[in-house]
Amino acid sequence: MEGGAPAFKNARYVAGQVEFDFWKDEARVGTPAEGGHKGVLKNVVPLAEKMTFIGDGAEVVPGITGMAAFGHSPGHMVFRIESEGKGLVLTADTANHFVLSLQRPDWEVKFDMDKAKAAAARKQVFDMVATDRLPFVGYHMPFPSVGFIERIDQGYRFVPEIYQFEI
Repeated sequence: MEGGAPAFKNARYVAGQVEFDFWKDEARVGTPAEGGHKGVLKNVVPLAEKMTFIGDGAEVVPGITGMAAFGHSPGHMVFRIESEGKGLVLTADTANHFVLSLQRPDWEVKFDMDKAKAAAARKQVFDMVATDRLPFVGYHMPFPSVGFIERIDQGYRFVPEIYQFEI
């Protein structure tokens, strides 16, 4: 939103239903989530009529599928993107740290709202990424933030994708 109006007036918005419902709920008032609640009321709820709400396994558009990874937040989702036989997973905040969250996915993290669900989601998401040898993008991965997962011991290891600048 810019000045109370949509920054992209012709955009179509897609949001997870569980996440949207949590953040707009008045039960957030007086809790640590109140700031997020206020931001959603101001900047997201006004766009609700232009939104498509999805759940686990729903297709955003052909080739992009939303997947539940609840825990970091109540409706946290990841997205699997596929095109021409290739895939990529946008893991969002599934991992809070590129070493600790991967090597010990069962460890609790301060920033996860439901710590047990977040740990289960980390295991599920990163097991899929490792098993299917899918590249992924993670918010808290080191530059270039895209890479692969290898299984090690009781967890995983981030393997950055190698890149070169073309001059």
